[in-house]
Amino acid sequence: MKIVNLEVIPVTVPMEAPLRWSMGIETGTTRGIIRITTDDGVIGIGETYGGDGVEHAIETAKPFVLGLDPLETGVLQHRLGVFRVSYETSVPAIVRAGIEMACLDAAGKALGRPVYSLLGGKIRDRVETAAYLFYRYRSKNGRIGGEDSAKAMVDRAHELVEKHGFRSLKLKGGVLTPDEEFETIRLLREHFPHSPLRWDPNAAWSVETGIRIGRRLLRDGIDLQYLEDPTWNLEGMSQVRKAVEIPLATNMCLISYDQLAPGIRMRSVDVVLSDVHYWGGFRENQRLIAVCDAFQIGVGMHSDRELGISTAAMIHLAASSPSLVYAIDSHYHDQVDDIISQPFVYQQGAFTVPDGPGLGVEVDWDKVAKYHGLFKQEGQVNEFYDRNRPGWVPALPIF
Repeated sequence: MKIVNLEVIPVTVPMEAPLRWSMGIETGTTRGIIRITTDDGVIGIGETYGGDGVEHAIETAKPFVLGLDPLETGVLQHRLGVFRVSYETSVPAIVRAGIEMACLDAAGKALGRPVYSLLGGKIRDRVETAAYLFYRYRSKNGRIGGEDSAKAMVDRAHELVEKHGFRSLKLKGGVLTPDEEFETIRLLREHFPHSPLRWDPNAAWSVETGIRIGRRLLRDGIDLQYLEDPTWNLEGMSQVRKAVEIPLATNMCLISYDQLAPGIRMRSVDVVLSDVHYWGGFRENQRLIAVCDAFQIGVGMHSDRELGISTAAMIHLAASSPSLVYAIDSHYHDQVDDIISQPFVYQQGAFTVPDGPGLGVEVDWDKVAKYHGLFKQEGQVNEFYDRNRPGWVPALPIF
């Protein structure tokens, strides 16, 4: 079985309401839907970030992919390794991830085995997901969103917990002042005393603010599962970690192999959030997790507005990773639609692991065509801006 064609289709799918974060807003998601075809007629599907840069990178990678056996992802990673660079905006890593995803989907379909089986087998049937809580602007029709206070966020948390059965809660911060967001955390702990609770300011705070807020959490007896990226870079995180006995997590300061060794030496973080895309695919994430296991660093999973194909990939990776014990992040409940024929449904705050061959999901190509049209009409979603804040630019730290 050999790959004879590789193509990508960009799509844009809106959010129910604009999600606010420290460096802009998320009005939707632009994704690249990847499709490989083998000489046996098997079609493998993958997903990654979308837009002109990704399309160009996939075209650049195409000659290195054609002719490969989709099961031999080690050769794929070796061939595409010439594109390696070491930062989160790295197009090459996300290209490798999307292509590898499509390869293992095709291989699984050909063998009649789910992807988790190709990754070593699943150790759980359900993958728990955290309730991702964003401050939101109102939707265009004014009926959804508008959470801009502690009380509104607690109401949103109750809504999501009642609807989807979430057990863990994660507040996306870096939007209001630290003291205002502290009140949100305080009320969330009061209303959900037994829920694992996380707070993610997305590196918006100075080191001094991170220390001050961390000490206040301890003084007021508000326990967090972890505080995620309170400040910027490995040095800043290390300073906060030395001063405050709260576990720190990251998907910003430690997101590549170049950063693993210094991050470990500096004890900058206690939990690394894996990412199917940032780290370059399934195999690269398995390597990351092995290093974290060796140095007793916890492992979670980051989300950045995945559609159903990437959500399936995240579930397969989490299901086959014994040490990935934290509830994973997901934006799934904030999106208006999906491009798979049977969208995922939360069951008691968790996703059921697909058991079908490959990723276990089928693409609705009519939906792909619909949202490809929206991409051509509106272009790529830019999360690094906020037209509701005139004169504002994404700069860190902001507090």
